Amino acid sequence: MYVVFNVLQVPQEGKAKMIELFGKSADNMKQVPGCLEFMFLDSNEEDKQIVYTKWENKEAFVAWTQSEAFRRAHDERRTSGSTATGSKLETYQVIHHT
Repeated sequence: MYVVFNVLQVPQEGKAKMIELFGKSADNMKQVPGCLEFMFLDSNEEDKQIVYTKWENKEAFVAWTQSEAFRRAHDERRTSGSTATGSKLETYQVIHHT
């Protein structure tokens, strides 16, 4: 398995908009081959929100990032007024899992 955290820097006043935008992603990600889990996380204490995804393997994640569906989803967020001021992608290979 492969886990990806997209750590978004989002000012408090922009968090509601991001929650709205990513709310649409939850159902869409169920259809993505190799995607095992999707969560959108919000920090109550920091200007941070996290997109968490779990994949069958790294190849499934890479295939998603190169897909037309990925491009459309990210283009839509850009044109719909994403309030993120920055992001950092963190990727991990799962070693132990129960």
